[in-house]
Amino acid sequence: MSDLKEAIQLIDENKQFNPSTLNYFTKCLGDKNVGVKYHVISVFGSQSSGKSTLLNKLFDTKFDTMDAQVKRQQTTRGIWLSHSANIYSSGAANQSIPDFFVLDVEGSDGAERGEDQDFERKAALFALSVSEVLIVNMWENQVGLYQGNNMGLLKTVFEVNLSLFGKNENRHKVALLFVIRDFTGQTPLESLEASLVLELEKMWSQLSKPEGCEDTSFHDFFVPNFFGLGHKVFQPEQFDNDVKSLGDLFVDQDASFFKDEYHTHLPLDGWSLYAENCWEQIENNKDLDLPTQQILVARFKTDEIAAAAYNKFLNDYQSQVTDSLDGKELATVLKTLQSTCIDVDYDPFASRYAKKVYEERRDDLIKQLNTIIDETITNFVTRTTSSLIETFHKNARDRSLKGPFKLKIQSALEKASRTFKTNLAPFSELELLSSMDAYISKFEARVNTEVADLQERELNAIVARFNKGLTIKLKDTILHLLAKPTINVWDDVMKEFTSFLDGSLKKYTNEDGKIDFQTGATTDANDKTEHTLKRNAWSFLDHTVHGYLTEDNVVDIMRNVFNDKFRYDDDGMPKFWKNEAEVDASYRLAKSQALSVLDALAIVKNKDNVEILIPEALLESDGDGSDYEENGGQEEEEAGLYHQQRFSHVLSALQKDKIITKFKQFTDLVIIEAKRSIVNTTERIPLYMYALVVALGWGRIITILRNPATIILSIIVLAGAYFVHKLNLWGPLLQFANQATGQATAVLKQTVRSLVVDEEPKRKILVEPHESEGVDKEPSKNDQHL
Repeated sequence: MSDLKEAIQLIDENKQFNPSTLNYFTKCLGDKNVGVKYHVISVFGSQSSGKSTLLNKLFDTKFDTMDAQVKRQQTTRGIWLSHSANIYSSGAANQSIPDFFVLDVEGSDGAERGEDQDFERKAALFALSVSEVLIVNMWENQVGLYQGNNMGLLKTVFEVNLSLFGKNENRHKVALLFVIRDFTGQTPLESLEASLVLELEKMWSQLSKPEGCEDTSFHDFFVPNFFGLGHKVFQPEQFDNDVKSLGDLFVDQDASFFKDEYHTHLPLDGWSLYAENCWEQIENNKDLDLPTQQILVARFKTDEIAAAAYNKFLNDYQSQVTDSLDGKELATVLKTLQSTCIDVDYDPFASRYAKKVYEERRDDLIKQLNTIIDETITNFVTRTTSSLIETFHKNARDRSLKGPFKLKIQSALEKASRTFKTNLAPFSELELLSSMDAYISKFEARVNTEVADLQERELNAIVARFNKGLTIKLKDTILHLLAKPTINVWDDVMKEFTSFLDGSLKKYTNEDGKIDFQTGATTDANDKTEHTLKRNAWSFLDHTVHGYLTEDNVVDIMRNVFNDKFRYDDDGMPKFWKNEAEVDASYRLAKSQALSVLDALAIVKNKDNVEILIPEALLESDGDGSDYEENGGQEEEEAGLYHQQRFSHVLSALQKDKIITKFKQFTDLVIIEAKRSIVNTTERIPLYMYALVVALGWGRIITILRNPATIILSIIVLAGAYFVHKLNLWGPLLQFANQATGQATAVLKQTVRSLVVDEEPKRKILVEPHESEGVDKEPSKNDQHL
């Protein structure tokens, strides 16, 4: 056994428990096994009342003490713990003394903490919870005072102690040793004792007692003892003898300080854990539970049996439960594992211990098993749900089944729900599930989500097919009408547009005239889809019209109209003008018709001259249809009006001016060309000149035609031209000629450049002799210039 006397701070001033307490016990005791043969003593009292000094003298400890000659101040902070195997007494030195563990508690009513009494209350309560003997250190002149002898603090501590320990069947008693310091004997100790007991009993009667503790008395929880000590300074010998007498009481085996009911009956390592838990519960204001040894053993053994049964359950579970089991097989396996764990592996062994502990641990074990069983059932339900959802999708999209889409969904939904309930029923029959409603509700919610998703996809597919039909069936027709417009072009366009839209919606119209897309969706969903189709159709028409009728395209359309009327007659034959009057007449007619086409294309209106607007309902957002906000409603209304007018007003006045300017440039060139062709025709070479040329050059013509070389060359040229024309090679031939010309030009440039370069050395050779002959001569002006 070590003779270490150093103390450790069990609880610091910040209320933190020392985690190395058990190591301190090992240092103090070494290999000695004290079991429950140890005692815990604590001291409580006002600050600077000599508590640490008394403990050091009595138990031979080394607690820090105050030097009164320097300053009276707080010395002990928190709660300190020290081991002692020596008691200052009048007995023999070799007397057998048990191991003492002494707690030095921070003094109360200290100036350092001021009005903060939280720690001193908790420290006093902790000392009561873990000690067998609580030494209350007080001065003789403090007896009869309320605050001076800490009665106010004791009242608070007793009240909390009663609320914590009052309901325990085996009440933890504590020996209260009131040590009266500077005892002069003038007032008999018995009188002081009576006064203190009376104060304690009166204080106890005034406590706020919890339910069930109304009839308890002070002596049910505490055993008061009293001892007087002489003055340490003025009566040093008396003080020393009194301390020895007090030590004799601790050493005497017959003394009443160490009764069995005071001890916690815990091994020392268990006391360390117990003290830490007590402090944690006191700090957090939790109820303390001080179980007996029998309860502790029962808990330990039932925990051990339950752990073994649970581990066996887990091993069997891992080997027997697989994903391949169907609902009935899985339910049977789980029920067998549960019954074996509880009825075979736990109950026969654990039922021999305390019934309450056995039943509590049994309930805990069942909860553990149910957690795994519930998790297994949940995983099974998840797999089953995923499989049924996949099957549901296949059945709902099965093209081999005839009928509307909503009938396919309804049939697939009924089949999935029926299969799910069949798979889940065995778990309920074997009482593994208290109710299937939660799982069924969750499955139905999941399926309904999938149904809504499929319905939305089907509606989106209808919209996609409709949009595709707009591009395939309607776009080319509209562009054809716009490319060759008439005065009533917009009536023709709207006729085609309305015909397509009505025809697309006709197959979804029921007898009441309502649109039902046969997906099983709600009326709101059908209305929203109808709204989307119509809005997409008008949007398509808007984009097609405005995308095609650009300024350049409109100019081209007017050119085509102008050319058709200017260059061709009503039968489609080319016109041949005899004079400028005919050209001017054709020009005015063609130009007027082209400009009328511009006016027709500029604004979308019918033959009654009424603008065609996008329906106002199709310009609304897809919101909840609520009224416009006060600030934003006017802006949204103006935006809707703008979109309506934007559709009908294809070309603005500025765009029309630009188009007319470009068109006029084109028509001016055309009429100039037409009139020039009339002049050229009128001023041609007379026919007699051709006859005169033939007559005068007839001999030369005959000579050339009779030359064999000319004949052969003509035949080759004509044959080559025939084949080139027949094979359509004029383009490649011209390209080849251009490339050959380019290469020839490059070669010619290179040749000229090389000749210039070769001439330069010769010129230098001719100049150098003259320079050598006239070295000392001044260079001429021409040389200087060079």
